[in-house]
Amino acid sequence: MKFRNFLLLAFVAVSAFAHAQDGYKYSVDLTKLTNDELKVELLTPKVTRSEIIFYMPKIVPGTYNISDFGKFVRNVKAYDKAGKSLPVATQSDSNAWKIKNATKLYKIEYTVEDTWDAKFKHNVYEMAGTNFEAGKNFAINTCGIFGYLDGMKKLPFELNFTRPVNFYASTAMVPVSTSAEKDVFRCDNADRLYDSPVMFCVPDTTTIKVGVTDVLVSVYSPKHLITSKGVADNLKTLLFAAKNYLGGKLPVNRYAFIYYFNSEQPTVQGQGAWEHSYSSFYSLRERPEKDAMNQIVDFSSHEFFHIITPLNICSKEVREFNFNKAVLSKHLWLYEGSTEYDAQHTQVTQGMITPEEYLKRISQKIFFSRKFMNDTLPFTELSLGSADKYNQQYYNVYQKGALINACLDLLLNKLSGGNYGEHNLKHDLSIMYGPRNYFNDNELFDKITQLTYPEVRTFFSKYVEGNLAIPYEEYFGMAGVNYIVKRETESFTLGGFTAGVNEAGNVIVDNTRRINEFGKKMGYQKGDEVVSVNGVAANAGDFAQQASKFLSTVKEGDTITVVVKRKNTSGSIDTVTLSAPAMKIKKTEEHVLEFNPNPTPEQLKIRNAWLNLCNK
Repeated sequence: MKFRNFLLLAFVAVSAFAHAQDGYKYSVDLTKLTNDELKVELLTPKVTRSEIIFYMPKIVPGTYNISDFGKFVRNVKAYDKAGKSLPVATQSDSNAWKIKNATKLYKIEYTVEDTWDAKFKHNVYEMAGTNFEAGKNFAINTCGIFGYLDGMKKLPFELNFTRPVNFYASTAMVPVSTSAEKDVFRCDNADRLYDSPVMFCVPDTTTIKVGVTDVLVSVYSPKHLITSKGVADNLKTLLFAAKNYLGGKLPVNRYAFIYYFNSEQPTVQGQGAWEHSYSSFYSLRERPEKDAMNQIVDFSSHEFFHIITPLNICSKEVREFNFNKAVLSKHLWLYEGSTEYDAQHTQVTQGMITPEEYLKRISQKIFFSRKFMNDTLPFTELSLGSADKYNQQYYNVYQKGALINACLDLLLNKLSGGNYGEHNLKHDLSIMYGPRNYFNDNELFDKITQLTYPEVRTFFSKYVEGNLAIPYEEYFGMAGVNYIVKRETESFTLGGFTAGVNEAGNVIVDNTRRINEFGKKMGYQKGDEVVSVNGVAANAGDFAQQASKFLSTVKEGDTITVVVKRKNTSGSIDTVTLSAPAMKIKKTEEHVLEFNPNPTPEQLKIRNAWLNLCNK
């Protein structure tokens, strides 16, 4: 696929590298995979010290996890220009090798194993790892293959890949040169290098034009269940909504969605995505496109909004990342929290979901944050300790982190009379800092206060730096939204079983421990595969929403019929029809948000500004 301005960008990249004093030149041959390992060759920059450390990353931005990529590297060797070996000593840190007589250093060679099917225990997330499948696919997060020399990570990197002739390199990087079997890329420094994933495979790509931005969608689906066109068609609405949400123009001229849909490696348990400045890489389970699409769009929405932060708004800790020591920023409320908030908020303000559905999603975040997380842990402390001490609390950045931004948005709208919100603030911060500058971690709250109101500093002091629980009734009340901590209700259900997804990607009855009276009458059994509900095929991609929509239409006296596939005593599969009269079940609802039907004029004004209702 061609991107606009690629030739110009390629020329700039070549010029920058040619005029640099020195740099790294890496070579990897993807056609020569031996024992599931690739050989990596590095022509090093000139070293002026007698000893130097060669590093692989210990931690990378956006994962908040100790990865130790050096554990996958073998047989590190160093040579001078004449080909004579130089002494290499493994360090206590598994990510470091000390090279002696380093002033003579010319070349480093090593082999590297992919992370996905490694036989030893490790902490690398699949979406941040590597996958080598000869003749099929090479998923390359660059942090898993390429290292750097101590004190020299700001030098440029050149990556030379030899690949099968029928493979294509899907990446946001601009190729300096491309031939039938080779691709060459260049990056300004290690930060840009590790910000640039690439996937090699037989191409299935689609490009979407969003204003002046070229968006590449690349898919690897071994069973061909998912196509780039199918994904692109479903992303279009989101991308154009994002453009409108961000003021009519995206802040990048190119972007790449890189999807690996796994059905060939059962050992890969995790699913997820890793954001980058100009791209995002996804490791997701392969299943029928219609079942997978809601999850794909949900993941993609969050990752795409990282084009705002950290690309245009970040601290020194992020811009000049320490890849071998966990030195983190305290502003995860911004990096992940605001990104998650914007991804959801865009959908309601641009008419992709209803305001009622949006409140339901926010309610779920309050429930999870208050029920399962430490709600009084200062968010700045969680951020600083997210890679170690508070790693078990990390998921709260997507829950309470988004809620912090929702409340900040409401507060800004109240103080400005509906004229200034969270997305306006991020726009102003983007102008203040941009992609080449950074803020000082300890100054951000004060800088935001200078742009906004003194009350905003109080908000941060109490609920982000402090250990006070956010009074949601106060902040959502600003928009005429009632916050109900707990209430007893009656409603129709499918039986109270816990739904799961089997290896084939179909809905199953995963757990019956909390099955209710109606569920007992239906006769569910653990392991039942749900085929249909009242004649409508069960969709694993959005079964909860599907069930909720169906139950909203059920009336007293209706019959609910669920067809399941069930293994019998001989091991064969029977199709079983379960049926019972619909009945309401008493249940307790917690942390519910609902619109007040009689808001004050001020509340209505803030509500309309917050949810963009006045333009619908």
